[in-house]
Amino acid sequence: MNPEEMVKKQVEQMKTELKLNEQQEKQVKDLLTENIKQRGELMKKYQGQRDSVMVNMKKMEEQQNLSLKKILTEEQYKTYLTNLEKRKQEMEKRRKEMMDKRGGQRGGHGDPATVNEDHECKGCGGCDKHK
Repeated sequence: MNPEEMVKKQVEQMKTELKLNEQQEKQVKDLLTENIKQRGELMKKYQGQRDSVMVNMKKMEEQQNLSLKKILTEEQYKTYLTNLEKRKQEMEKRRKEMMDKRGGQRGGHGDPATVNEDHECKGCGGCDKHK
């Protein structure tokens, strides 16, 4: 999904969930468009530096939320935060399920024995078959 499609999908979701008026819809679209552009720049700037990306993404999320608070009514903003928290919990649940399926390994990298890397045998059943 390209950035424009992502913004469109998110605006439509927020429009439905929060019952945005036309002015709010335009403001939200502009905000999300700028935010996704900044996220792309951030990813390029900190490529391979996961911690730096995460810290800066958190700051961007906080700034986005402050901007949304100004755009939305108090009730809409409460609903937005509630929905955001639900999505975060669902994402964390899916992440945990994936980690459990992979045996606690990140990014699908299994133990060295299963990816034919040299390793110090710790009871895998005989390293000769792994090399």
